[in-house]
Amino acid sequence: MSFKIGILVCLFLMVFMACITYYLGKKVSHSLMKYIPVFAFASGIIFYYIKLNFISYEPSSFDGIYDMIVFIILIIVGSIAFLETVIIDIVENSKLFGKSYMAIRKAIKLENVKKVFKVRMPSSFLKKTRG
Repeated sequence: MSFKIGILVCLFLMVFMACITYYLGKKVSHSLMKYIPVFAFASGIIFYYIKLNFISYEPSSFDGIYDMIVFIILIIVGSIAFLETVIIDIVENSKLFGKSYMAIRKAIKLENVKKVFKVRMPSSFLKKTRG
């Protein structure tokens, strides 16, 4: 398989995977929408991995080198897309965490903590145990 055909097949697979993820995001869950680039680049990475390992090249061609360069670029861009998605999830969930943390903080006040954990002095504890 030549380099140009490989690029076209990879782009087709990536667009196909992006369309499937977009459709599922619209119909099933809107939270899948932020994973579109991750799934698209993952399909491109899998295609080039299979191409590099299972398709033989002509002995005097540069197609293997070009495929390795494209594979490395896809890995770098795919990992950046994955980090972006993780950061977006953390930011969205930290807003929810901040609200729940403030609610817990208001519910548990210092007086309530003192009622639950009564601190006794050792001398009064010893007097009660001795008699």
